[in-house]
Amino acid sequence: MSDAKVQKSVDKLSAELARVEASLQPILGHGMAELLPKLTALQRCELSALVAYSIETLFWIYMKANGVPPKEHPVMKELQRIQRHMAKIDAAKGTAQAEKRPMQLDKTAAERFIRSGTGIQK
Repeated sequence: MSDAKVQKSVDKLSAELARVEASLQPILGHGMAELLPKLTALQRCELSALVAYSIETLFWIYMKANGVPPKEHPVMKELQRIQRHMAKIDAAKGTAQAEKRPMQLDKTAAERFIRSGTGIQK
C-alpha cells in the first residue's frame, strides 16, 4: 500500500472517530452517576448493556489489530453474554410496550360469558 493510500485511510478513520465522538458527546459529557437517575429502569439497563458491549467490542478490535486471535479469547464469551442480555432487554421492551396498549374487548367472548352466566340460550 502506498503512503498516500495509508494517509488517506488514516485521515478517513480520524474523521469517522471524530463523528463517533460527537455522537457520544451527550453521554460522555456527563458522568454515569448523573445520567442514570434520570432514566427509567429499562433505559438504565439498555445504557449499561450498550456501554459494556461498546467497551468489549473496542477491546476485540484492539486485539484483532494487534494480531491476537480474539475468537480464542474470553472476550468472545463476554460479548455473547452481553448479546444475550441485550436480547432479554429487547424482550422486556416488547412486554412493556404490550402493557401500554389499551385493552381490547373481545365482543364474541364477552357475549359467550354473559350467556353462560345468565343461562340465556341463543
